[in-house]
Amino acid sequence: MAVLQISGAVRLPTYTRAALASRRKKILLTLGAIVLLVASVLGYWAWITFHVDDIPDELPAMERSPSELVVSSLGHGDDLAFSTLRDQTSVIVFEGIQSMRSEQGKQVNRALNRWTLPETTKGYIVWDGEGMRLFEEKASKFLGFFAEELRFPIFVDFDGELVDIFKLVKGHHGLIVLDPQGQVLMRHSGGLDDDHLEELRTLLGAAEPPEPEPAPPFTLAGLDNASCNGKACLFIFVGKKVVRGDIPWIENGFEGTRTECFERMHRPEIRLAASAMRVPIKQSHGVVVGDVEGLELEGWKVAPDDLAARQAFGFEPEDSGLVVIDDKGRMVFRETGFIPMYRWTLAVDPTGEKILREGGK
Repeated sequence: MAVLQISGAVRLPTYTRAALASRRKKILLTLGAIVLLVASVLGYWAWITFHVDDIPDELPAMERSPSELVVSSLGHGDDLAFSTLRDQTSVIVFEGIQSMRSEQGKQVNRALNRWTLPETTKGYIVWDGEGMRLFEEKASKFLGFFAEELRFPIFVDFDGELVDIFKLVKGHHGLIVLDPQGQVLMRHSGGLDDDHLEELRTLLGAAEPPEPEPAPPFTLAGLDNASCNGKACLFIFVGKKVVRGDIPWIENGFEGTRTECFERMHRPEIRLAASAMRVPIKQSHGVVVGDVEGLELEGWKVAPDDLAARQAFGFEPEDSGLVVIDDKGRMVFRETGFIPMYRWTLAVDPTGEKILREGGK
């Protein structure tokens, strides 16, 4: 068949153009089907991972034995087999992205971090990792650092087995208490009110910490013991100079790998300086003592190092540490070195100040 030529352009035969159009249509349909399939898979994955169920008036009866459950340590120690939880009282906290965002377990988590537990009571945290097994390697690296921020060892349930066995509610803070024979004493979804907190404390044989002692005599940055009567005081001592470029995860801060950032945040002076940036002082006295530069410290005073104040609080010249005095003049917190996240939270609680979450809220 002859090929028509018009104005120097080559025109394909009619049957060839039809074949190309048909092929193009098939390709587009195939691509559309692939996109639809991927969207469906991602949608199903997102639903499995992030959906939140309603809490019923009463949790369903259990159908399986707790001894069947094994949750992963992601290589940071042994996996946790519930069949081994014998000869002790065990409290298991179940958390996930959804419950962390809602803070519905805040009160019970604070209590478990605060209480003094007998040696026969052990605590564990199980993270809801259902649908996240694809990210197991990254989760393992993160967990290794994050585990040091918590009072209790943390494990991951990738298969949703804990929810299924204990009939907890997906997407909510959960709590389980097992007796020394492995029998369930308590299982609950959705956080605890004061009455249930007291029930939990009794089951665990836990006790509130003893009443704090009065703060030692001191003067610092124009403040003294009288200043902390009616208004709490927070004093951060940095033993080494800290500049903005030392602190990861802030604008114009330290830039490095995730591992380098985590390691840097384990340096006591950097951890304390970064923590001060996350606690705007609204109703307390707050003083950062030492050499800092370029930090955004809302409501905090910055004072030069003070050897007399260090001695009053029992700090060595190069110690980095935190002192908190409540509004009754009692020293409710005094600690040096690396202060994990859960300890920092307990330190700030008596002051009424708030720790900003990611995004500055």
